[in-house]
Amino acid sequence: MIVGAPLFTAPKLATERTTPASASAAVTPETVGAGDEDSNALSRLDNFVESAALSRKAFAEDRLKHLKERMNTLSLFNLAPGFLAGHTARMAKELESAATDFASAFKTLAGLEQPANPDTATDGAVLTAYLDVMADDAPLSARMSPEDAETAASFMNTAYHLRGVVELISDDARDSANVRRSADSTRNTTDHVMTIMARLEGPSVFNKTFW
Repeated sequence: MIVGAPLFTAPKLATERTTPASASAAVTPETVGAGDEDSNALSRLDNFVESAALSRKAFAEDRLKHLKERMNTLSLFNLAPGFLAGHTARMAKELESAATDFASAFKTLAGLEQPANPDTATDGAVLTAYLDVMADDAPLSARMSPEDAETAASFMNTAYHLRGVVELISDDARDSANVRRSADSTRNTTDHVMTIMARLEGPSVFNKTFW
């Protein structure tokens, strides 16, 4: 009688995968090029801010051009003092708005041109600098180009002409309350325009008259 031997299955040896010692130092998507991403983000911000400032500056210059054309056209007509005074006050407000946009764009572009110090600058400091250029004061080292100086002088001369118009009207209509209010508004607004332009670099850049 043949006695069958019981089936015996040899246990399988478990195969362990060893983890390379360098695995803990593996580069992850979060760490790959983190510095490059920050640099690219700042570069994109730089380009965006510069493009927006250039567009704003060009729009302000265009508004100034059209405003001067309107003033030249109005000078051809003998308009009633009341109408002319009110219209002059409105044009002065338009000039003030354009001057504010031009000055803001100039300060932004001047701030972007300031050299960075790679030894001390940090990402936070750079981002703060982008916000600082939107402030009211231009960087101390900012210098106007001849073209910008010409535009600034043209803003000031336009304000001066508007101021002259209401002074002439005031002499001819001293008893009109509406004319006086419009004249006072134009005086205040044109004074502000001259102040805005003078603060960009100072009166020394306005030695020439541009109209």
